[in-house]
Amino acid sequence: MYLMRLNDCLRNNSYYKYCCNRFSTQSLSDFPPSFNPRNIKHDWHNTWEKNKYFTVTPSEKDALRMLLPPPNITGTLHLGHTLTITVQDILARWYRMKGHPVLWIPGLDHAGIATQMMVEKYLCKTKGMARSEIGREEFLSIVWEWKNQKETGIKSQLKALGASLDWSREYFTMSKDHNNAVIESFVRLNDRNLIYRKKDLVNWCPTLGSTISDVEVEHVFITEKTALEVPGHDKKVTFGVIAYIAYPVKDSEDEIVVATTRPESLFGDVAIAVHPNDERYAKYIGQTVWNSLRETYIPVVADSLVEKDFGTGAVKVTPAHDRTDYAIAKNHGLDIIEVFDEHGKITDAGKQFKGIPRFVAREKVLNELADKGLLRSVCDHKMVVPRCLRSQDIIEYVLKEQWFLKCKDMARKAIDAVKEGHLHIVPATHEQSWYDWLENIRDWCLSRQLWWGHRIPAYSITIGDKVEWIIARTESDARIIAQNTYGSGVKLSQDEDVLDTWFSSAILPFAVLGWPKQTTDFKSYYPLTLMETGHDILFFWVARMAMLGLELTDCLPFNKVLLHGILCDAYGKKMSKTLGNVISPENIINGATVKDLNEQMKESYNSGILSKKEFERMVSGNKKMFPNGIKECGADALRMTLCSHNVKNEKINFDMMECETNKFFCNKIWQASKYIILTTSGKQCQQPECLTVMDRWILSQLSATVEAVNDSFSQRDFHKAIISIKSFLYYRFCDFYLEATKWGFKTENSNVMQSHTYSLRTCLEVSLRLISPITPFFADELYTRLSNKFSEFLPVPSLMEAPYPMPQQFNTWKDDILDQRIQKVIDMILEIRSITAHVSKKMNPEVHIVACDPEDFHFYNEIIHLIKGGSKISNIYTSLKSNHDKEDKNGVYYCSSSQCVLFITAQVKLLYLYVMSFVICTTVCIYIRLFPGSFGFGESERKYR
Repeated sequence: MYLMRLNDCLRNNSYYKYCCNRFSTQSLSDFPPSFNPRNIKHDWHNTWEKNKYFTVTPSEKDALRMLLPPPNITGTLHLGHTLTITVQDILARWYRMKGHPVLWIPGLDHAGIATQMMVEKYLCKTKGMARSEIGREEFLSIVWEWKNQKETGIKSQLKALGASLDWSREYFTMSKDHNNAVIESFVRLNDRNLIYRKKDLVNWCPTLGSTISDVEVEHVFITEKTALEVPGHDKKVTFGVIAYIAYPVKDSEDEIVVATTRPESLFGDVAIAVHPNDERYAKYIGQTVWNSLRETYIPVVADSLVEKDFGTGAVKVTPAHDRTDYAIAKNHGLDIIEVFDEHGKITDAGKQFKGIPRFVAREKVLNELADKGLLRSVCDHKMVVPRCLRSQDIIEYVLKEQWFLKCKDMARKAIDAVKEGHLHIVPATHEQSWYDWLENIRDWCLSRQLWWGHRIPAYSITIGDKVEWIIARTESDARIIAQNTYGSGVKLSQDEDVLDTWFSSAILPFAVLGWPKQTTDFKSYYPLTLMETGHDILFFWVARMAMLGLELTDCLPFNKVLLHGILCDAYGKKMSKTLGNVISPENIINGATVKDLNEQMKESYNSGILSKKEFERMVSGNKKMFPNGIKECGADALRMTLCSHNVKNEKINFDMMECETNKFFCNKIWQASKYIILTTSGKQCQQPECLTVMDRWILSQLSATVEAVNDSFSQRDFHKAIISIKSFLYYRFCDFYLEATKWGFKTENSNVMQSHTYSLRTCLEVSLRLISPITPFFADELYTRLSNKFSEFLPVPSLMEAPYPMPQQFNTWKDDILDQRIQKVIDMILEIRSITAHVSKKMNPEVHIVACDPEDFHFYNEIIHLIKGGSKISNIYTSLKSNHDKEDKNGVYYCSSSQCVLFITAQVKLLYLYVMSFVICTTVCIYIRLFPGSFGFGESERKYR
């Protein structure tokens, strides 16, 4: 009897063995054995576009209106882009399936600084040329060729990711239409007296040869002596030190010691400043001290801007390269001497150091001061180093005449919009940062000394020794204004500078809809519903869009902002070429060998995209992270992985292992579909009058999952939606319910089989629609294959035409009481698994469920197949406590609950036979080897053995 039970258990242990024995596998002849992204031969993106699913269709329901943050044309999309695309695409697909019109606009950003840098690197690396050698026009033609090439690649990537963008509304931030909108914005802001030109201190990047805005400056905090790499320098430059330099007081033996982190700027010192309430220096105010490098006396002034606690309390004033010093110089009418030129080298003011790079000059200046006996000490010092985000060069503050935009009033409106609840920032933790930045905002320097970008619509006229500026939409308009003001014959010259890229990006929400014209799109779809982007560009872009939208359209450009975190590697480090931990989305989708990865890096290096150091770091990083290459996961697994974490967190860690797991999850559903085809093919799928308890439970769980997923999408908690889907499909449906139906089909009870058929196919059909926005390729592929086999599946070209499952459609299935009772049963199953995990299946364990009352006894009998399927044990018996045989059994394990008592027994008689057989065989073998003669073996036979 025990052997028969053991054999029954083994026969039923295989996933498909029972099904394959009972049903013909002919129905699976056209069904791939497992899910593999490469098996999806159908070009789903073309189907979606061909059926015009991406174009907005009018409806009575509110439209979802979104703008894809435009990728830069600098190269290819990275995982950060992929996260943004995935989040927005999930929302777009969800809204479409709910019957809402969806306007999702794609585009590309010309990215002035980044693109010009990239093309210059490319020219230098491939042709050995600088842009200055080929001139502006030819350089711009090369950039346009670059743009066309990169555009093709980026579009291909977007389609590979499944982005359902409305390509009929595609934009580019350097197109003619957008240029007109940029010029119109500049002119209107000028007409409102918000634009002005002024010579002021600006952030200057010597590598770029251009000004940059405050938000493009990265402030690096250093606590001790630190060597940093600086572009243009072969050796690292030391920061985090402060020098104490003596300035002898005129006609006195006294000296004032000044602490500075920039000794190379001494050639621009025009004064020593102290705080007026600092008693240490009160007697020196109004006197002069000797500047040994300039070889002149400079005054000692008192100013409240001086921090008494910094250094010695006395500071050198270098107004041409420090904002505080510039303010002090303005207060006291001091001279302004420029020490560094646009290339970061010493100017004529540096005398013998002229033309030397600033940080090389630093060491030479310190040596000279030491020779003169004026260097008192050099020691470690905490400091902040301003670096250019684009080039990583050290920022210099230089005096430039530039165009500025007044921001105070616009910033106040943007602050009020959030405080009054008109603009919602999600997560709300970023609201305080919004207030802090906008309340302390400085006027926006719009000028950039680049060739690639929107030329500033400003035209200069020289009248005598004075330069006047005219701002106009076209040169013709400027000429008319000039002639009316200054008479005929005046010569116009357009400003050579271009506008900050972020200015052209800040008007995108309304410019892409036809503004300044009052187009149908602008009237119908402005403002946008949602702006979704990374929190790292909250000030670069989002705040500026809000300010210019309010100013130019009298309306917020969007009502809600969803900010996602920074994408990091599995260890929480931000992905960057510097760290060498960047992962390409194409490599995750298609897979890549180590050789492939290295060849990709080499190609980027040869084209100038990667520097030699970046190339070496990337190759080293790939070797460490992917010693065996990257396994092919497909777009669906990538999308699911990116949204499996809370996108609202500050950081989002991406782990390739998790991506592979999500691919296996898709395969789990694929295998479950094969089982459902095998067991239900040819059967009618009609809801029976009476569902089994087990079927009522799984349909109740489906109802709860539909509600949870919709609620999660509404709250933009995509990770919770994925948790709910996985919990239902992976755990409850496949791990418990599906296993239980094997026993149900085995009974050949027509009512049970009909009930299982309906529940299995209903759960699968609804689940595929439920998961479709997250895994569109997988869902469409599997649904289409199943619709050819099951008539109740919708005969649609794509699930984008199918309705999304909504909670109200499944409320009749919801049964909270049953869910609670089954959960206790699942807990019991898990207890059985825990106990029997230490018992060999060959011991043929039995489970005796002793119910405490008749109702529980009846309930356990109704769901006995669930317990068998979940525990993988066939010998399960139920009885009432009053009728239970209390005879002691060998090998009994015991557990209890308020509802029942479990007795789990191992068949020790069978175990005894196995053990005795093993002991006898082992004893005989040992005896033969020790005493071969007893069995007739000679010496030769013994050696042979």
